[in-house]
Amino acid sequence: MRNIFNNKSTLVAFIIISLLLFSCKKKKEVTDTTPAPVFNGTTYWECVTIELTSDTIFNYYTFSLQQEGNLLVGDIKVRDSVEMINGTISGSVTADSVFINADFSADDLDFSFSGVVDNSSGAMELSGSLQTAETSVNGNDKILLYITQINADAPPQIFDNPYVFRKVSSSSHPKDYSVIFIHGMTGNLTHWDEVIANLTPEFKDKHDVYVYQYNWKDSIAINGRILYDSIVAAGLTNPIIVGHSMGGLVARAYISKGGDISKFVGLGTPNLGTPLARLINLFPFSLFPGPKDMSPESEFIQKLTNNQNDINNRSKYVVFGGQMKGGFKWVKNRLKWVWAEDYYNLTDKVGYNAFNLYGKISNDGLVPNTSALFQGYNVLDRKPILEWVDHRNLRTPDISTEIMDYINNL
Repeated sequence: MRNIFNNKSTLVAFIIISLLLFSCKKKKEVTDTTPAPVFNGTTYWECVTIELTSDTIFNYYTFSLQQEGNLLVGDIKVRDSVEMINGTISGSVTADSVFINADFSADDLDFSFSGVVDNSSGAMELSGSLQTAETSVNGNDKILLYITQINADAPPQIFDNPYVFRKVSSSSHPKDYSVIFIHGMTGNLTHWDEVIANLTPEFKDKHDVYVYQYNWKDSIAINGRILYDSIVAAGLTNPIIVGHSMGGLVARAYISKGGDISKFVGLGTPNLGTPLARLINLFPFSLFPGPKDMSPESEFIQKLTNNQNDINNRSKYVVFGGQMKGGFKWVKNRLKWVWAEDYYNLTDKVGYNAFNLYGKISNDGLVPNTSALFQGYNVLDRKPILEWVDHRNLRTPDISTEIMDYINNL
């Protein structure tokens, strides 16, 4: 080393190289301080705004966010009357500060949001203030709220179910005691897997168990006729039928054609229809004949209500209904919409808010309580409303324990 530093030119070169290396190192350190992304991949969110003068729901937004550097982009939807309006999201994020603008073709639906990323609840939320033209009196009014991240499943596939009538459990008793489970709209026979897994040995000893899969896109009358043919072909008489949602109407369509039963159990069945079947722009699958049949004004509901076979068998009907709940609460000095339960299904949340088009109607997210409980008509047993349970979870054993207990005691 002593020989090297005695050579002045070598020493100068060494110093220059050292400075360059030091400079590169410092530059790399600056680059490494760039904040890590706040939003990983595509994230999905929901936001409920209210009127300034009351605590009623005003608009219900669902949107996606993607981060590109410090910029945010995404798509957004909001229900406006009976239409679903699409828009775009743009914004930015700096450290934990978030700025978002929503742009719709209708200017009165636009909003801006500024806030911070809040993880204090254990879930990712955006805590801040939102401003819209609709909720602003003088151009400056803002609403303090949370925007909550949701696990957005892929939208339901619009497919044709093959018709299946299948025995899944056998007993040593006569076929008169068979129990048939019928799924709801957009469902299939696998929707009963949890229920069947929770049937007791005593139940299986008493009953043969069947599932019926139908094409929910077809008219309910056709699905009822195929159920009738399937029961006759299997040699069953006087079965017990358990139907969830549209499946209950399929069971009643079977009865209206002269099908015999020993009992019908309806879980959230729209016995008098549901007004959400009118909202084609909100629920695109409402375009199909089966969903259309569930409108209160449909020819199917009108004929079924006055069908003599159906009337004669209502003394064998047992009906259950659920009730979604939620409300605005002050959380850490901010007004936030809080669902009563965190297991509520996203479609049921959208449906619950859509019911505001028809006034304050108690509902499970998709079906009014008056319809599920067949109010105004005589039935064998009208069960108390299951508080806090949404439409989908009426068929979930560990949530609707009363229903599971009732089934096991059939």
